Amino acid sequence: MLRGYPEQPSPVAGGSLALHVSTDAPEFRVEILRCGAVPTPCGGSGWLPGVDAPRHRADADWGKPGVGVDGEPLIPWPAYRLEVPAEWPPGAYVALLVEGDGSGRDASDPDRTTPDGRDARALFVVRPPAPTARILYKLPLLTYHAYDMVDGERWSPDTNRGTWCIYSDDLPPGTAEPPAVGLHRPGGGTGGVPFDLRNFDPFDPTPRQTFAHWDWRFLGWLERNGYAVDVCTDMDLHVHGPALLDGHRLLVSAGHDEYWSDEMRTAVEGFVAGGGNLAFFSGNTMWWRIAFDGPTAFRRANRWSDPDTPGEPENTLLGASFRNGGERDRDERRDPVGFRVQHADSWVFAGTGLRDGDVLGEKEYLVGYECDGAHFDRADLEAGRPVRPSGIDGTPTDVTILGVGDLARGGWGFGNAAATMLVRDGSDGRGTVFSAATTDWARVLADGREPAVDRITRNLLDRLG
Repeated sequence: MLRGYPEQPSPVAGGSLALHVSTDAPEFRVEILRCGAVPTPCGGSGWLPGVDAPRHRADADWGKPGVGVDGEPLIPWPAYRLEVPAEWPPGAYVALLVEGDGSGRDASDPDRTTPDGRDARALFVVRPPAPTARILYKLPLLTYHAYDMVDGERWSPDTNRGTWCIYSDDLPPGTAEPPAVGLHRPGGGTGGVPFDLRNFDPFDPTPRQTFAHWDWRFLGWLERNGYAVDVCTDMDLHVHGPALLDGHRLLVSAGHDEYWSDEMRTAVEGFVAGGGNLAFFSGNTMWWRIAFDGPTAFRRANRWSDPDTPGEPENTLLGASFRNGGERDRDERRDPVGFRVQHADSWVFAGTGLRDGDVLGEKEYLVGYECDGAHFDRADLEAGRPVRPSGIDGTPTDVTILGVGDLARGGWGFGNAAATMLVRDGSDGRGTVFSAATTDWARVLADGREPAVDRITRNLLDRLG
């Protein structure tokens, strides 16, 4: 057994990284891989002494002394400090943990070609001391941890063992529902077992709720195509707020960016109000509002769209909501859905050759696995007329719906049962907001088999960034 996690998931270049590690091996060492277009070795450590520390509660800080379910004391996971050289470029990194046999020889041979894995890995990002790029890419660390089961052993009331995540049903006595989960434990993006590991994606064997599935694909595409970006996590936005966004022109998110705090949303709304731009190549975006129980544990507070709760519906900012979209877990290949294009004269479609009525990305299953939509009159859709936001769900009526993926025929849509790719062009000093409204944009973009998706992405980055 060998697992670890970073105490600070986003150290600054020129600073240091504290890795908390537990192993039953006598020693281990660390290899650092920068995960751009390909995982690239860039540093590491010598042999370090192994300590077999116990698993703590899912809502605890595993780097501090804890108490087990039966009241037994738990020792903290020891911290091992590594320097982060000033010359390391901004980006996403993985600490690869290698077991030793006690005699200075490797006792394991991890796969160095991918950041994905259920153990012996820890994800972190390196941030520059000051912005180096106009584009800031945000990793959804909170979503990674919401699904994180660490080692996959679910809580059992019969054995009084196991762990939980935000999606767990069985919980230890005295654990609040919905439960809180911590950031100081293994598995935040890699090195752990996601709750829905068996919810297999027919297009990609990596688990959906991990860094490798969507975010690594998008970051790799950005690097291969010459786009310079700084990288941050949810926690950077939560802690540093507007200061994190200063000096950037565009905030980008991709994949599955589901969990947002008040501080995150307030910072982004202020960024847009001041002329900053957003491009969400994601689905199920900003679905849950979260609250923190202390500095490193969070829980669900409510859905942003729930009535009589704090916060406005997410679509007042994004233009789309999961409650008007849909989800499909399995059998995706049987029911391909793409976006039927409208307003093909928009700058977003420049150079694509698309015309009104064309369907974007259907062969590549662009719409899914989770997707968002704005409410509109379905009679217009069924009659083949361009649709526009009705506004009854809180979507601003100056949003332009660029494409519609009709989910109703598949039987798994919610609310208005349609994904809507859309843009809200800035005016009166406000920035532009784009929503791709599907989790799988990054997959189709990186696969390179849909030129129009590539061109649209470039149009957005070039104009907004």
